[in-house]
Amino acid sequence: MADCGIEKLDLRLVKVHFGNWDEHYRLGRYVRLFKEDECLFIRAINRFSEDYKRRLRRKLWPLRFVKFDLKLELTLDPKRFMRLSDEFAFIDPAWAKVRSWLFKRYGHFEFLKVLEVQKTGRPHLHVLISGISYIPIEDLSAIWQKYGGGYVWIRPIENRVDAVSYVLKYVNKTILGEDRTYAALLFASNKRMFSMSYSLRDMLGVRKKMEKQGYAFRGTIGESEVKAFCVEENIVYDDFVRTEITTEILYLYPQLFGVLDIG
Repeated sequence: MADCGIEKLDLRLVKVHFGNWDEHYRLGRYVRLFKEDECLFIRAINRFSEDYKRRLRRKLWPLRFVKFDLKLELTLDPKRFMRLSDEFAFIDPAWAKVRSWLFKRYGHFEFLKVLEVQKTGRPHLHVLISGISYIPIEDLSAIWQKYGGGYVWIRPIENRVDAVSYVLKYVNKTILGEDRTYAALLFASNKRMFSMSYSLRDMLGVRKKMEKQGYAFRGTIGESEVKAFCVEENIVYDDFVRTEITTEILYLYPQLFGVLDIG
């Protein structure tokens, strides 16, 4: 169904589907990873939970020491799109083109991009730039509109920005806010709320995968199973639980380690 930029969208069905999924996911699961005679249980936390915010704060902490020079805001003109889904599909490829233009014109730079959902349900971007001190707004506006975007704003950053708090501000509003419409739209569009340049990702260790450390994924297990195991074996119950696998352990907890699934 086309909306062609109408001011008020009917998003009730999107919220219903998201609510059903969220209720099911909150039942609590742990991911199982195996490597030789070791097993690692990691709490499965989705990005729409308070636990995600806590883990994200810890993960993004090194970004506090990055100096950003500019803040960009890139909006869309909804009248250019037939459907709201087209706007969500458009916005990341359009930013990729602008990023390429910036690189060709100014050379290497770092960025932290945040996708925000407005009260109307429509998406726009906030981008922190490090390594470029000045961009003429008329040039950025021309290139953004050339690729199909709307209005742009540029603001120089005189004092150091706490990038961690910056991201978490939008997490609170868009993902954990009382109005679940924002979270439902991120869920329905399958969009990441934020992304960053490769160098910043390397700083955080985001590109390091557990598979490269020799771990193999073996499905998930219920939270109650992991908690009971920790109590019985006097292991600290946490978001990460690491344990050695022995014959005795497998015999005592076959369901926990998936022994019953093999055969």
